[in-house]
Amino acid sequence: MAGPILVVDDDLFFRNLATDLLSRRGHRVVAVENATLALEEVARATFDLVLTDVVMPGVDGFALTARLRERDPEQEVILVSTRDDVQGSEVALRLGVADCLTKPIEEADLLLAVDRAMERAQLRHERARLQDENLEFARFHNLQQRCLELLSHPDLEWLQERVIADLGAVCDAQSAALWVVDDRGDLALRSYRGLLDKQFLPEKMSPEGPLSLRLREAAPWLARDERSPVLYVPLVAAGEVMGLAQLSDPLTGDFRTEHTRDAKVLADFAAVGVKNGRKLMALQRLGLRDRDTAAYNLSYFTDYASKEIYKARRYGRTFSLLTFSIDNLPLVRVRLGAQDAKKAVRGIIKALSKIIRDSDVIAKASDQEFYLLLPETDFFGAMMFVRRAVAAVRDEPDVQDVEQRLPLALVGGASTFPKDGEDFDELVHRCRRRMDERRASLQRRLMLDGLPFWDEVDLLLGTPNSPRLPTDDRAEPSRRGKVADVLFDELQVEIARELVRDPGSRGLLYVGGPEIRADLPLAVGLEQAPPDLSSRIYLLGRRVDLESHAALTPVFLEGDERVARHEFILWLSESASYALIQRRGRGATWGFHTSDTAVVDGLISKLQAEYDLQPY
Repeated sequence: MAGPILVVDDDLFFRNLATDLLSRRGHRVVAVENATLALEEVARATFDLVLTDVVMPGVDGFALTARLRERDPEQEVILVSTRDDVQGSEVALRLGVADCLTKPIEEADLLLAVDRAMERAQLRHERARLQDENLEFARFHNLQQRCLELLSHPDLEWLQERVIADLGAVCDAQSAALWVVDDRGDLALRSYRGLLDKQFLPEKMSPEGPLSLRLREAAPWLARDERSPVLYVPLVAAGEVMGLAQLSDPLTGDFRTEHTRDAKVLADFAAVGVKNGRKLMALQRLGLRDRDTAAYNLSYFTDYASKEIYKARRYGRTFSLLTFSIDNLPLVRVRLGAQDAKKAVRGIIKALSKIIRDSDVIAKASDQEFYLLLPETDFFGAMMFVRRAVAAVRDEPDVQDVEQRLPLALVGGASTFPKDGEDFDELVHRCRRRMDERRASLQRRLMLDGLPFWDEVDLLLGTPNSPRLPTDDRAEPSRRGKVADVLFDELQVEIARELVRDPGSRGLLYVGGPEIRADLPLAVGLEQAPPDLSSRIYLLGRRVDLESHAALTPVFLEGDERVARHEFILWLSESASYALIQRRGRGATWGFHTSDTAVVDGLISKLQAEYDLQPY
């Protein structure tokens, strides 16, 4: 059915005549008596043709035509008037009306003008429909190409970046984030872009709980925050949740139906791509392992590290690189044989594999050197891992069997991106420098590893007649001898200032002495410290008047004469390592102090074991 047509005329006879004539020709007609009512009808519906009188009370036909053309520049308009000067007038030409008819109008002339105008309107409708179909086809073709690309690139890192780029493009979203299921089943943040602030994006989310039902429905859903509508798009493949995308800040101000539809299609393909990428990565790992140790080969490790460096730069993340070396492996091979050397290496890899996370990677760099990459791990976390790793190796049965005949000289070093370097070679170089420092450390030179805490304290303090401590240019300085009486208090003041200045720095601080008092410089200095200090701080000694402190954890040691005779500060953090141990006498105070990280770490580890303190 053709139409609809709007007839505007203050003459009731003409309105009825036009309505009757056009209705008999199959047109749907709406007739009104003035321009104001006409504009109200146009606001409610779209008309193919407007047939309007020129001379009307209030707004005339020319003004009405101008208003109609403002709404739709292609609106078909036929002017009707009793004046014979309207046809061909400058105003009519300027307004671009379809035709001008003079009353009284012949039926044939009216029908001919209407048919011509309606034919042009139908051609425009057909052109618009074809344009919409072409745009829809182009949109669908673009979506299809994006989906095929997601299936044709198995690289998981590439996929994670591409998924949010494509989802943002098809939904006209300026911001996007993607969480992908990790090996533990949690949704881990893998990529984000646009106007998002990372601190408001959770690093991990559980697919269970409130999210469970939404994810299993596998359909996008809309939510709203204070700033923007948010579209959540689950990535589900064959009923298995592979990820969740978050889209926000749409260019159109809101997400439309086609956005949700296209996001669903793209997400289904993306889920399959991510699933295939995870399977391929698992197969690659199986095929890139050393036969003897099951550690990855160096080629795979360096490729993995380069991707981790890219992600760390892109998203402002951190990670740590660790190196371990069995310095005396050639000696083990000569004295005990090749089989025992392989046994020792396998035992070390087995021990490390027990304590690493699913995202951590171990690689064999050479016969006696190994690399570990720890994503999302800062330098302090890496130092704590080195300690745990060495302890785990010593507890491994295969290693114990070899060490009963020949102790292994195992040394580890750590470096962190971007603190120690921004490329792989820089990080490895820094690791090896720290390994050299540990080799030159007093910890190794004096063979302190097997000593209990207080035996090591006695050895390090010595007496005025003890020989000088061995030195090495590669090691951090260590000294023993007379120290100023005020040094213990002054160090507490300086450390408190540093902790307040950088409350986010992680570390361990142990301060021990005869008495735990509220007026200790450290306790006073941390009175105004923020409650969320990242460092853990402990006071050890006999209880006096310190009941509780927001930043300190007291450890009351009643009746321990060794603590009563000594004062010590053991501090290990991301940026500092320092130990002071002193024994006050009737004369001068005798002490030992060092910035040797291996010695400080060893003392802290033994102190924790001595008094059953919780490791970090």
